Amino acid sequence: MLFSLVVPTLGRVEELHALLLSLTKQDIQSFEVIIVDQNDDDRLLPVIATFGDRLTIRHIRSPVRRCNHARNLGARHATGDIITFPDDDCEYPPDVLSQVESRFRTQPELGFLTGSVILPGGQAGRSGRWLAHDSAIDGQTVWTCLIEFNLFIRRSIFDAVGGFDEAIGPGTPFGSGEGQDLALRMLARKVTGFYAYTLKIIHPDKPVVLNVARAFLYGRGVGRVMRKNGCDRETVARFLVRPIGGVAVHLARFDMLVARYYLMTFLGRLAGYGNAVPSGR
Repeated sequence: MLFSLVVPTLGRVEELHALLLSLTKQDIQSFEVIIVDQNDDDRLLPVIATFGDRLTIRHIRSPVRRCNHARNLGARHATGDIITFPDDDCEYPPDVLSQVESRFRTQPELGFLTGSVILPGGQAGRSGRWLAHDSAIDGQTVWTCLIEFNLFIRRSIFDAVGGFDEAIGPGTPFGSGEGQDLALRMLARKVTGFYAYTLKIIHPDKPVVLNVARAFLYGRGVGRVMRKNGCDRETVARFLVRPIGGVAVHLARFDMLVARYYLMTFLGRLAGYGNAVPSGR
């Protein structure tokens, strides 16, 4: 079973080096790395050269600075049976690919697999509300057990659903939710998805100030994805009410920065859900 790891990257060098170094330590080495370089210079060439004799790397240039465009571009060059999209600031513990290979080999009905997230020190991070147990993925659990950098998909299924929606995600006015959108489209085709809690990928938390700055954009993406995929009213209501609760709690604590984060998240989700969604992928 061959894996294709598609890595869109922009502006990061040391982080990409750390990711590639972690890949050299994988229990299995049956994978290719497809780096989609959105930089306008040659900063990545020394990093790629460092690992050229240890990893199978394809280096693709893209002048378009949209993450999902880069993911789809890389996917078109992929030759693996399983495709995945690590962030350029991720790291893989040594057993990640062997865990994934075992799941897909022993569960032929499995279409896509996800896992949870830990910080570089091994503790839990803030990247999402992760379930603390294994679970099938459905229209409800998809929001608490999936993020793009820990999503592994059979290549044939990824192609069948048309890949990522390039109108959402980083680099667009709808800054998040593209993983949920892809998963919901797979679920609509009766594809089986599973969340393995013990499958953990290392990813750093972003500073609170940065999270606040992009809260509206990310919230807008989630709102759009819910509207586009016809999520039920209970789910929509929960995603609108929850950040209002966060505003109230943190105002009571006089934590204005985090209260603003929740407020901008609410406003973004509301704006995204109200945005007209064109027909298509």
